[in-house]
Amino acid sequence: MISDVGPPRSRWPGRDTWLAVLLFTALTVLLAYPLSLHPSSLRFPTGPDGEIGWYVLGWDTHAFLHKPWAIFDANIYHPQRLTLAYGENLIGIALFAAPVIWLTGNLLLAANVAAMLSCVLCGVGAYVLARRVGLTVAAAVICGIVFECAPPRFFRIEQINLSNVQWIPFGLAALHTYLDGGRKRDLRLAAGYVSLQALSSGHGTVFMGVSLLLFVLYRLLLGEPLRVVRRVQDLGVVGAVLLLSPILVFLPYRAVQHEVGMRRGLGTWESNYGAFLASPSHVHRFLLSLVTTTDV
Repeated sequence: MISDVGPPRSRWPGRDTWLAVLLFTALTVLLAYPLSLHPSSLRFPTGPDGEIGWYVLGWDTHAFLHKPWAIFDANIYHPQRLTLAYGENLIGIALFAAPVIWLTGNLLLAANVAAMLSCVLCGVGAYVLARRVGLTVAAAVICGIVFECAPPRFFRIEQINLSNVQWIPFGLAALHTYLDGGRKRDLRLAAGYVSLQALSSGHGTVFMGVSLLLFVLYRLLLGEPLRVVRRVQDLGVVGAVLLLSPILVFLPYRAVQHEVGMRRGLGTWESNYGAFLASPSHVHRFLLSLVTTTDV
């Protein structure tokens, strides 16, 4: 399922890519039914984490227009400062949710749009990455379906800080393209995707960091020259500015950790293998019912 000749390096998406986008959009609509047809009035099954996510999206959207430089001084736990750093900041997700809130005033609609957009972009990102490494269109579509439609994604979809990992495959694809072609634009795109992921999800940022590190080590083992000076030059001022955002976002978390002593250990973690198949999606439940009667 690997093509002899890699996919064309066109600046604009080709017909196959746009068809893949339509497919992944249709799959999201199907898997998220009936919410996908009534996004302004229905919501995914949620708990405290989901409701906190809605609050953070609302606060971020407010802060974008009112003192964005003080966005981490959220309107909770007064008079404490940097209280947004008590949890995920979701700034990268709010960039997409804010226009919906400004246009409609509907926070629920904005959260649902952001959640479903993440699913679509996960599929598209996996497709793009698969094409970049030389897979055929059919194989790339399968990769996108697996990454987009896996039950755990919909099981945690209301926790938008966990499900928003769509920038990982885009970042890997951009870095792969840069190392193959040496174009500065691709390295700066990779930096932009890293920044978006860091602003969207701390969990996703860790996953992305590990993925990028393993990929770079793999290329080095294959003989890729390090060329640190050239890489820095290719990154340039634009790339450095893009990478500055994650660094600036890290500082409030470091300050809060030092001041309040916030820690999270592994003591409450436990294995739950059923969670790999659990999903609120009617489609997932129907497919699971074909192979087992166990309720997960």
